[in-house]
Amino acid sequence: MDNQNTKRNVIKEQWDVATMMPREFNKRSLTAKGLVAIWFAMAICVSLFTQSAELYTSLSVGQIIIVLFIAHTLLCVIMWFTQDFGIRYGIPFSMSLTPSFGYIGKYIPTFARAIPGCFWFGFQTYLGADAINALTELVWDYDNLMLWIILLAIAQVLHTCLGIKAVSRLSNLSSPLLLFVGIYLLYLLLTNNHVSFGEILKMHGEGGNFNMMGAVLMYIGGWATLAASISDITRECVTTEEESKHWWASTKKFMLAQWIGLVPATVLFGGIGAIGMALTGEWNPIRIMVYVIGADRPIMMALCLLFVILATWATNDTGNLYLAAYAVASLAPTKVKFWQGVIVAGIIGIAMRPWAAAGNVTTVTVFIGCMLAPVIGIMIVDYYILRKRKIKVEDLYKLDGQYQYWHNINPAAIIAMAVGVIASLPLWNYVFFVGILVGGFVYYILMKYWICKIYNQEDIQ
Repeated sequence: MDNQNTKRNVIKEQWDVATMMPREFNKRSLTAKGLVAIWFAMAICVSLFTQSAELYTSLSVGQIIIVLFIAHTLLCVIMWFTQDFGIRYGIPFSMSLTPSFGYIGKYIPTFARAIPGCFWFGFQTYLGADAINALTELVWDYDNLMLWIILLAIAQVLHTCLGIKAVSRLSNLSSPLLLFVGIYLLYLLLTNNHVSFGEILKMHGEGGNFNMMGAVLMYIGGWATLAASISDITRECVTTEEESKHWWASTKKFMLAQWIGLVPATVLFGGIGAIGMALTGEWNPIRIMVYVIGADRPIMMALCLLFVILATWATNDTGNLYLAAYAVASLAPTKVKFWQGVIVAGIIGIAMRPWAAAGNVTTVTVFIGCMLAPVIGIMIVDYYILRKRKIKVEDLYKLDGQYQYWHNINPAAIIAMAVGVIASLPLWNYVFFVGILVGGFVYYILMKYWICKIYNQEDIQ
């Protein structure tokens, strides 16, 4: 017993620097109510407006609203499986990859998750800064977009460094304002244009190439980073050790919280983006606000622009920067602390200048989904089908445990990921589901009939 404790302490001393150790049950602080607020605030993001507006060239407003509901409900279903790594074991995303990818192999999907997180942080920061710039132009006739990008990025980085409690607090404060402004914008769009809601549902743009299934997968792909790494959040969810042993008992309240926070918000605000595009011809929510409110109502305009800033901030803190920071920190787990990962991720996100891709958001979204979908499939198959929710946690933190495979890389996972990506590319409108199914299937076959016959896996019977 003493030797085991000594070994555990050595492991802890090596890894605690990056907060990669499992979150203990008595140190978790995120309730189901807090998770609802986080998801609601994350869901109301400017990129959602952008995606929905771009889809108007392919689908009617009514079809887009249906797609929004289906896509984000399916997203919840996917996350109901990937979230268990955090709820049961308290481990972050990078460590949850160790059983399937190996000690070193896990860095490939971790990198694939870190870069999109940094990209979306930079893009969302640009849109929020654009709102600030519009406000200063309106009130003081001052135009300096780059200054506001830098200042907003610094503010978000400093806030995220404070951790999940600070992030959750912002979500709780901002959610009521976001809901009020969203409903107000919808009201103005309908009344200013003298059209009924039924007439709007039938409105249809031209020139796009997305069908409804492709649109569903586009939305899911936009959340692919979060679907894969949701355990970085759920490791903070309050539950008991006894509950965590039973999947339904430990996850049901958080399942419901995710759906309540995510689906209604995305349907409402994504719908507003599509309606705004149909009635104004604008994809940018800032220009939509100027159109429906008018520059002669500065107080209301300032409130609506504050909405864009808060929507950007709340989404960026949790959905992008917080999770990207964990991914960055895990690339050097014994050297980089969480707050250092936040700073690095923030710098990378701005240095990438992702706003240059503002006109190709849907393409970027689909590509991210293509890269991460096989990873999700591999994680689910490994954890639920092969290991039956059993992970030897101590082995996650040492290089001589059962997850070392071939030179600390699991060839089955790398091959399955590559095959999943390649299989997805020709099926652009279906990439996410193709990636999950192909990646998961190939991984199962390779593990069952190759890897497990060579490398002993105590978790797999």
